[in-house]
Formats: sequence, structure tokens, C-alpha cells
Amino acid sequence: ENEMPRFTSLLLRRAPHMARAAASVASKRGMASVAPAHPNPHIQSSQDQLWYRFHNTWPVQVPMSMQMPGTPGADVGVVATAPVMQMSTLSNGITVVTESKSSLGCSMAIFSATGSRLETHETHGASHFLQHLAYKATEGKSHFGMTRAVEKLGGHVACGASRDCITYAGECMSSSAGELFGLMAETFLAPRLDKLDMDNARGLVMADIQNTIKNGSFAVQDVLHTVAYQGETLGAPLMCSPQTAEEMTGSVISMFKAANYGAGRIVVSAVGVEHSAMVAYVEEHLGELAKGSVGAISPATYVGGDCRVPSDPGQVHVAIGLKGVDCSDKEVVAAAVLQSLLGGGDQFSAGGPGKGLTSRIFRNVLSNPEVLTATSFNVSYQDTGLFGIQATSSAQDAPKTVALLARELKSLRSGVTPEELERAKNMTASSLFLNLETMGIVTEDLGRQTMYYGKRKGGAAVAEEINAVTMDQLAALAGKMLASPVSVAAYGDVAFVPSYPEITSMLSK
Repeated sequence: ENEMPRFTSLLLRRAPHMARAAASVASKRGMASVAPAHPNPHIQSSQDQLWYRFHNTWPVQVPMSMQMPGTPGADVGVVATAPVMQMSTLSNGITVVTESKSSLGCSMAIFSATGSRLETHETHGASHFLQHLAYKATEGKSHFGMTRAVEKLGGHVACGASRDCITYAGECMSSSAGELFGLMAETFLAPRLDKLDMDNARGLVMADIQNTIKNGSFAVQDVLHTVAYQGETLGAPLMCSPQTAEEMTGSVISMFKAANYGAGRIVVSAVGVEHSAMVAYVEEHLGELAKGSVGAISPATYVGGDCRVPSDPGQVHVAIGLKGVDCSDKEVVAAAVLQSLLGGGDQFSAGGPGKGLTSRIFRNVLSNPEVLTATSFNVSYQDTGLFGIQATSSAQDAPKTVALLARELKSLRSGVTPEELERAKNMTASSLFLNLETMGIVTEDLGRQTMYYGKRKGGAAVAEEINAVTMDQLAALAGKMLASPVSVAAYGDVAFVPSYPEITSMLSK
């Protein structure tokens, strides 16, 4: 008993809650008392009290087998049902595709097959502005009202504009799916376009432009698309130009929406929402949208060429591109395997666990200290694609860097070894299934595949195609791509980048 005050005093100095726990344990066991109601309404049973005591004692010693009070219990020993995909088309042409998931949360997205490739000279920059007008003020809500409505649901929302699509995405608890989708549809259909709203979006667009100027890896891809498609369709700038951004008005946004926001170009995807319920949400909020014009999109014609954009001195970003495969090409999976075989990274990360230690680019390109970063890319669109390698180096090292990139692309003609093929297929398949563990990525996969193909191919089916890729198939694909016109893009300190004839000669030897 004499030691008890000293022990308690020591605990009080270190952690008051430990002192309370120790005092409780030291109390006489024979004393009976009625515990008052706990302030947490979930703490009701003696088991809950035990969990709470464990949780508030340092170090925390709650057994993993003990259920947290107030949470739904897991069905231990029950085999999870396989996800079920369902698809419906509304009377106005909107396609709704869902996949079931045993989860308390859900993910939804509205895909509009528009993007910068459909912009004209008059509407250039509209999709970039729409990205920053999303989830702000609408015709029915202020910016504050929209933000509070999303926060009240515990939702997470985002909008992204690409070359061939504008996506409005949202995640929340499944029980709030209808309300959040209503907000998504509202910002999709009726963003407010007053001068104040346009000025706020203008500030965000200008910030994007400044960030892109500093992000050479992104900028060189934009330059590559411009030269590969000669500024038309997919070659149109992804981002608004500074001059256009200064002059952008709400009437231009309205013109772009009127020309391209038809229901026939819209796909709504969801994971974790009952299909019938999702169809009802879409009917309620987008059912009145006119089908609009769904005429054929002008096809993108790959041309190739050379383009260099001078920027800050010191470093240069170079990309060498070839004509790749479109999304519906039978070789689209083989192209993905070929990209995995090339790999890539930078001097600081490429050699880490699982980051491409055995890939060709790491072994043959990044092993040279002159090359700061190097990575392969494989971009597929509805009607075409781009395949190649991009790298970053100091300006003076550009000749050697370009020679290394050309050598790697050229070496694909010689084929691959069985070990390389097996490793590349395993990396592609593991990347596929790892991504499909994320609800948001599954939602995007559902929407994009439906938008491109009118159907969705599951992970297991894609994995079978990956496993069926052969060495001869990769060699034939590489030869076909290397026979296409070469696209060269450089951004930064471009003075030392070899000429276009020199680069094409490196690839043809």
C-alpha cells in the first residue's frame, strides 16, 4: 500500500490515462459498483467496455479478433461473391454500367466523350475551363453551397479533362449515392458561367499553365502529340493557351457544351451501387438530357515529325514516339507487355524493389549517369496510339541520351528472350490486378471500356490475353511500329538535341 502513491504519481507524470487504469486494477476486487452509462452510445456491453479499456491503455493491446463497438460484424468463413457487372442504355442514349462490390462505400463517374480533340479554333480551352468550373457554383447553388453539400455526405469529388474525355467522379457511402450523384449531375449540366465564376476558373487555369511550364515531362508529351498529329484532333493542345485563357468567356463554354454534350456520348459507371438504383438516379438527373449529335468523331491521322520548344536552360526533355495501337487493336495487350519490358524510372527510384531493376531501360539507359530519368510510354486512344520513350538529361548530354533511347527502340526488332517475356507478362498482370483493387480505378475502367468498345472485358479475360502473348508477336509489333514515321519532341534547353535526320538514321541502322 505504501508503494501505491509513488507508482500512481509516476504514471501521472507519464500518461494520466495509464494512472487511471492502474488505480482501477489496484482497487479491491470485492467492491461491487454499478458502472455509469458511457458517454459513447456504442459502449454498451461488458465486451464493449473491455474494448474501450484496451483501446485507452498505452501501449494499445486490442486483439485483432475483437470487434470495434458500433461497427458491422464481418461474415467470417463466408466466401465473397464474385462481382457482377450489369449494363443498361436509357431511352436518350446514356449508357449505365455498374459492378457489385461488398463495401459500405461506392464510386461513381460521368464520362463525356468530348475533350480537347473536339475543340475548334473558337472553343479552344473550353474543356480545360470546364475542369475548373466543376463542383463550384451552379445555376442552383453557390460555390459554398456545393462544397457544404458534398462535405455533408462525406463525399470526395474530382473532375479531369483529357484529350478524348471529360470525367466527373465522386465517392461516398453507398447510402448517400443518390444525393451525391445529383450533385455530380448538377455540376455537369449547369455550371454557373458568370464573370465571377469565369475569373475564378481563369486563375486556376493560369496556375496550371505555369505549373506545366515547370513540368518538362508533361510538357514534352503535349509537344509530342502536337507534332505526331500535326496540331489536329489529338494534336490539339491539352491545355488552354495563356492568350485564350485571358479572353475566355462563359458564352464559349456554352457553345462547346451545346455542340458536344449529347446524351449519346455519355457513359455513367458505378461500383458498389445496385444497378437498378443507379439507373433510377441517372433517369432522375440526366433523363431529360437530349440525345444530341453523336456523329463520328474526326479520325486522328498520325503523321510524325519534329518539334523543339525552347525553355529554361540547363535540362532538356526529349521524347521519341512511334505510331502505336488503338484501343480496339488486337495487339493492344501485346503493346502493354512491350512497355512493361522496357520499363523506366529515374536515377533515384529505378533500382528500388519492384521499380524495374531488371527492365531494359534501367539496365541499358539509366545505368548511364548522364540520363536523369527515362521511361517508356504507351498511350492508346479510340482510333490511334503512341508508343516510345522519353528522357531527361542535362543539355550537354542530350546527344548521348538520344542515342541511348534510339538504341533501345531499335533493339526491339531483334526480339526478346523467354526470360524477359515471362517477366514482362508477370509485371503487366500484377499491375493490372493491383490497380483493380482500387474502387475508383475499377469505376474508370468500366466507363472507359464501355465508351471505347461498348462492353467491358474483366481482369481475368485480360490476364488470359497477357499470358498468350508470344516472342514472335512482340517482334512483329515492334517492327510494325518502327516502320512508322518517327515523332521527335524536345522541351527545355534544346540546342544540343541531334537533328531529326540523325535520329531517324539511328533508328533505321
